[in-house]
Amino acid sequence: MTKAMNINYHPRRDDFTDRLFSFLSHKLPFTLSRLIKIREHVFLVKSDRLSFILKAFPNLSKLTLQQDLTASLIKAGFQETYSFYQFTDEPLFFENSYYGCISYIKMSHQPFTFQSHDEREEGLDLLKKLHDVSEAILPDYNSLLPRQDLEAKWEDRFERFNLNLSIINYYVPDAVLASLIDWGKVALIGMRKWRGKFEKDRHVILHGDVAHHNCVRANTGELYLIDFDLVSIGSESSDILQYANRILPHLNWSQEALFKLGPISIFKPSLHFLYGLMYPSDIYREWNRVIRQNTYYRPERIAPLFDLTVRQFSERQRFIERLKNSYLP
Repeated sequence: MTKAMNINYHPRRDDFTDRLFSFLSHKLPFTLSRLIKIREHVFLVKSDRLSFILKAFPNLSKLTLQQDLTASLIKAGFQETYSFYQFTDEPLFFENSYYGCISYIKMSHQPFTFQSHDEREEGLDLLKKLHDVSEAILPDYNSLLPRQDLEAKWEDRFERFNLNLSIINYYVPDAVLASLIDWGKVALIGMRKWRGKFEKDRHVILHGDVAHHNCVRANTGELYLIDFDLVSIGSESSDILQYANRILPHLNWSQEALFKLGPISIFKPSLHFLYGLMYPSDIYREWNRVIRQNTYYRPERIAPLFDLTVRQFSERQRFIERLKNSYLP
């Protein structure tokens, strides 16, 4: 007997979501009630049995790697992440993508942010635990995960930002842009120069995207780390540096406050790390993104970027000058 499909008309839902709902209704061994798009390629699925996250992957190997990695981390002692469900014998393949079914974390009404000292420490402790646990399973993934090359990644981001200057200059004054370019150049030269000692740091499995939205506060109060799309192998300082860059605006660009955080303070003697703090990664990343997405003409996208680039400029500039005078050769 054919299972009845529960498809209702949703005026704001796109045709793709409806087709995906129909596909899942045929494939999964329970009755779906709703399919809610969270963001591109990610959906919340509600059914008569449970709710879960559905996420698209470009090929089967990426899906399988994510399934194996999260299972290995949980088995090794890192419980603070999601797991994958296996509802069917065959992988879910729909319109050129493979779909993974991920456990749903019921979120707290107060989401995790970087705004408070306690939250910044908690996020850092969670990242540190990931590194500690992943070191034990690293041999199993040596041939499966890419090697992190932070300088190459940041050089590419720098070059893309330079290619986009004609558009960015419409919003950002010349003097500000000149400083942003200079900081990027100096940072990359310094990181390359001191890369040798950096490569001797402890190697772990890196998360690669330690944004606040990838730390999820559950309704139980526990903090979970999600989204391992940019996972790689490399020096743990790569993740810590990215984390430091993301929290600095919430510290009012205070180097004293930054180096009071234990897992960050141990990298204070590292010139590679200190030069990395100069690099305006967030500004390059966000401008490159809005231009790539062709959304730079939308005020709601430009307003936060203007704040990040221009209104925070003086604080960032003072931070970099103190960094040069106090720590850099």
